[in-house]
Amino acid sequence: MSLRLTQASDYAILAMIHMACLPENSVALRAQIVKSCDIPPSFAAKILRSLVRAGLLQSTRGARGGFRLARPASEISVLDIIESTEGPLALARCVEAPCSCEMAEECPVQPVWVGVQAKLAEVLRGEILEDLVSAPRRRAAVLVPVTAVGALAPARKPGPPRR
Repeated sequence: MSLRLTQASDYAILAMIHMACLPENSVALRAQIVKSCDIPPSFAAKILRSLVRAGLLQSTRGARGGFRLARPASEISVLDIIESTEGPLALARCVEAPCSCEMAEECPVQPVWVGVQAKLAEVLRGEILEDLVSAPRRRAAVLVPVTAVGALAPARKPGPPRR
């Protein structure tokens, strides 16, 4: 067992980075997000619904429909995105609901989990979508221009195909 985010959170963060790279008030179709972020189409529908439900994206139907950021990228944290797919941050059961564990008051490790969760939430809350988009890259460019619309998409490195 490992402590890691689900693939849904990874994809949700990529989708939100894609949306934040679009010109202000631009709309992206699900197919564009799927292609630029390499997300399986059926999984993308679920992730985008979660982002809409969380108030991070707006969805509009019709000929001019699609997805757009519901708030400025400067007001969206990585914690917001992760919680849209994972639910509230809960490192351990005793942190989420102390009364659900009969040992919570006597447990020597419970305060450790509380502290770790608080620090993790603080770090993720401090990482803002706008900063992710504008941060200098340590390696090759992560985002490259695509088509005449001015949208940006993740760069693909040569190598074996992704599954």
